[in-house]
Amino acid sequence: MAEPIKIGGKASSKPDCIIYSTPASRNAKLKELTIAEELLVDALQRGVAEKLTAEIFDPATAGGYDLYRYTTRYVRKGLYEAGWELSDSNNIALVRDPAEGTVIIVCSGDHQTGQLVGDQPKTKRSKGDLFLEVSEIVATDLFGDDEVKTRHVALPDAKVWLLLHYHVVDRGQQILRAELSRPLEANDGMITQWSERVILHVPLPDAMADDESANDEGPVITPDVEIRF
Repeated sequence: MAEPIKIGGKASSKPDCIIYSTPASRNAKLKELTIAEELLVDALQRGVAEKLTAEIFDPATAGGYDLYRYTTRYVRKGLYEAGWELSDSNNIALVRDPAEGTVIIVCSGDHQTGQLVGDQPKTKRSKGDLFLEVSEIVATDLFGDDEVKTRHVALPDAKVWLLLHYHVVDRGQQILRAELSRPLEANDGMITQWSERVILHVPLPDAMADDESANDEGPVITPDVEIRF
């Protein structure tokens, strides 16, 4: 089995990060977490398909919110059916494995999401103190400083993982990348460093979203796409 990649460490200014990018290493890690890759891929594809239904008459944030909303719905639904627990602590939708304590939260990432080259990805927006608390994030450098620049965000035994997604549409072409990653450090509320990253292979959806309230006779959209990994 191909071994995961380890970056950072003593020869680098960055903390250690283990990356699972090959099918074998990715599958082994997801099996350890008792999460089916197909479940995550399906949830992301449904979220993207729903995003693509947004029209110019919708609020500008509609597409992005639908991507988050439906991805979160199907991740939580699938894992709930597998015995996980739902929680909306501090209005943050998450799902937790009661046996192992593993927590999954869906959020958007920047353009480095799913990339092996370059800097580590960041969460697209500041997560705020409530998110950091839910994520078992711990500030280790609060010494009376009014503004903390960097925060260590995970205890050694923390089992919080973020399902990061990055999706853009530019002149009819789409890019979709995603990863399931374990946060390590935050800067100004944004997660900037990770201890483990599972790079997911998520093909673009080839048809319109399926909303449970919609019938099966709706229009089908097949976008002209280019997949980049």
